[in-house]
Formats: sequence, structure tokens, C-alpha cells
Amino acid sequence: MNRKLTVLLLLIGFFAHTQQIENNQEKIREARQDVSEPITLFFSECLLETDCDSCISELIVHAKSTYSIYLIGGALYNIDSEKSFELHQKAYQLLPNELNFNLEYAMELHRKGKFEDAVPYYLIYKKEEPSDFRIDVWLSECYLNAGEIEKSIEHWTKSNHQKNHTAIDKALHLIHGRTDQLKKRSQLRSQIALNNTKSAYELIYMDLNWERDWWNTTIQTPLLEKDLNLIEEKFGSEHEVYQDLLAYRQIKEFSKQTDKIDSIELVFKKRKFILDGERLVPFGKISSDLIRIALVNKLIDDKTFYSNRKQEVIDLAEKQKDGDLLNIYAYLEASIEGFVSEETDEKGWNDFHDERFAVSYFIGLAQKNKYDNPDLKKALQDFPESAELQWVKFKCAIVEEKEYRADLIELIKKEFKTLRADKNRYSYGLKSYFHILENGI
Repeated sequence: MNRKLTVLLLLIGFFAHTQQIENNQEKIREARQDVSEPITLFFSECLLETDCDSCISELIVHAKSTYSIYLIGGALYNIDSEKSFELHQKAYQLLPNELNFNLEYAMELHRKGKFEDAVPYYLIYKKEEPSDFRIDVWLSECYLNAGEIEKSIEHWTKSNHQKNHTAIDKALHLIHGRTDQLKKRSQLRSQIALNNTKSAYELIYMDLNWERDWWNTTIQTPLLEKDLNLIEEKFGSEHEVYQDLLAYRQIKEFSKQTDKIDSIELVFKKRKFILDGERLVPFGKISSDLIRIALVNKLIDDKTFYSNRKQEVIDLAEKQKDGDLLNIYAYLEASIEGFVSEETDEKGWNDFHDERFAVSYFIGLAQKNKYDNPDLKKALQDFPESAELQWVKFKCAIVEEKEYRADLIELIKKEFKTLRADKNRYSYGLKSYFHILENGI
């Protein structure tokens, strides 16, 4: 069936009952009181030490009424996207005229990539809450992916980027942000129980660099305490891994305070990390972070470190198959040599399958890039969600005076999901792309 006809039929069905739409805040408040205790225990106790899936199952038991189903779905929105979808779908099916259920169900459909299906529910909400510009942002993405380009432009314009740019950034993160951290933590804890030391390093790195959103990280102290206790119980308090992670925690916490350079240096030296030719931690993300902290606090000199230890970093990266270690090498290479070599980028791209190096490779080619370059085609196949690689193809189309509209639309689709065009991950790239889409170059 024709896409436009499908959406039209859905709209006819949905708008037939919009006059009955309710926004029952009182029932939501009552349900919130009913599930307040289990949700609080879920976050404050269960998730700290118990397997994430088990905690989720225990919480869902309390989803008894329609409104409690909706609220528990909300509690799981950033933790388990599948369970969240099931609960919000069920709440909507039980009470399709509840305004808030329409919104949450639309968002769930949206982030599952069911763009056309999400549109009618967004429109129902928008009719009742016309000032909520986030709906225009979300509709813009949905319409674009449904092939309704003019409607996409219309709703992007209505979102008023000039006035609402920060909230637009957050609205896109709400749809496309990470939902896997707590589940991944449970998996890593299970691996530690099987004596996997690499998982111990990865777990504590995650606790100390917990992603709140695309722009901020935080230290998850309650999780960190439990996870360090687990590692101590499993490997012993004198084990190298446990001692490394205690030291990394100290350095990380000191680095977030002022006037702590001496304290940071003391921990580095006591644990024999990096300074004066001492060892690298055998986990790339932590070694990269420690090198960064040492450089920022001028505990090491980038030229000296690069000159004396570049091969060591490369060798360890290859041994561990760790893209983060190779990335810190690439950073130092660029700082000292003025560029990242094609050899480094090709190694990171092809051997480590790391998107950062593929992007760097084509950025480095600059004017040598060609629209029909088979390497660019391969990179886009390797990293199909990469807005940065799609940008390279789009720019090539412009330079070579090819038809660029289809590539621009693909770029906008990918940028909606990642906000990678701007190094700070703001939506100014989207704004400029929509301007070109509407007005041309």
C-alpha cells in the first residue's frame, strides 16, 4: 500500500476519537504513590547488587493497573528498551484515549525506527499540547524517514531552533540516547565472577565515566562501591587489578577537584603508572584516560612520551585489540607530527573496526576525496549510521557538482540519531542541513 495512503488511513482512524482524549494527572499521581516504593527500591537497592534482568522482572510484578504499567514503563525507558516498549504499548492498548500514553507510545515506536507508525500518536499529542516544540522535532525526523520531506521541513521550522536549540538537542537524546549501561554492568559483574580481569577494568571505567547523556559523564559512586567490593572479594585486596582500580578511582576523583596536581602525581608514582617510563594499564580506556590526565596536569610531556613510548602504545593496542589505546596514539601523533598517518587510520579502521579512524582517514584525504571512491563506499557499509562519513560523501557530491539531495537526506537522517556534525554534539549541523534542503546551495 502507498505510504501516504497508509498514514492517511491511520490518521482517519485515530482522529475519529481525539475528542475523547484525556489528560488524567490525578490518576497518574495516585499510581505514582502506589509504585513509588518498588521503583525506589529498584533504583536504590536492587540494581546495586542484583542482576539487572532479575530486578526488572521484580519491578514489573508491580505493574498492575493501567497507570502503574505506564509509570513502570517510564522507569525502564533508559534501562530496558524492549520492556519499556511492551509496557507503554500495553498501557496505550488498555486506555488509548489517555494523552500521556499516546506520547510515550509514539516515542517508543520512534526509537524502534517505526517512524510512520509513530506519526499519528505524535499528532494526537500535538493537537492537545500545541506549544510542545519537541513534537515538531520528532515529527520532523519521522516524516523525513517516511519520505515526507516537505512535512519534515515544515515541522523542523516550527521547532524554532534559534529559540529552542538546547532543548532540541535534549529531545533528540531522549529518543536516541544509550539504554544499555545497567545491563552491561550486570554482564560485566557476571564475567568477573568467572575470573575475567578485563571485565573488572571495564566495569570500574564505566562506573567512573557513566554517561548521563551525550554531553556529560558522572561518577556513579553507589555502583562503584559495590563493584569494587565485588572485585576485592573475587581477586583479593592485594591483587594487581584491584590495586590498579583503587588508584584509578583516586586519580579520577582528584582530577575533578582543583589544586590536586600533587595528589594526582603521588598516586601515579605510588602505583607506578606511566610517569618516568612506568607501565600502562592493560585496558585501553583507562590507559587513555590516565595519559590524558597526566598530559592535562603536565605530569608528562607529549613530545617526550610520544618519542619514547609510541611503539609500546601501538604494540599494546595490537595485543589487546584495543581501539582506545590506538586512539591515544593517534592523538599524540597528530599533536607532534601535525596529522594522523594513513597507516594509523587504516589500522584502526580495518584491524580494529573503529569508526573514528575511518572518519579520520577520509578527513585526512581532504580534497583527494571522490564521490565514487570504493573505499568510501566500503566505509559507509562498515559504519552505516555514521553521519560524519555521510557528510564526506555529501561534500564530494557538491564539489563534483553531482545531484546531492538524496545524500543530504541520508545525512540528515543520520544526524538526527547522533548529532555528530558538531564536535560538541549540538544540533547546529541539522539546522544548516535543513536550510540547504529547503533552499539549496
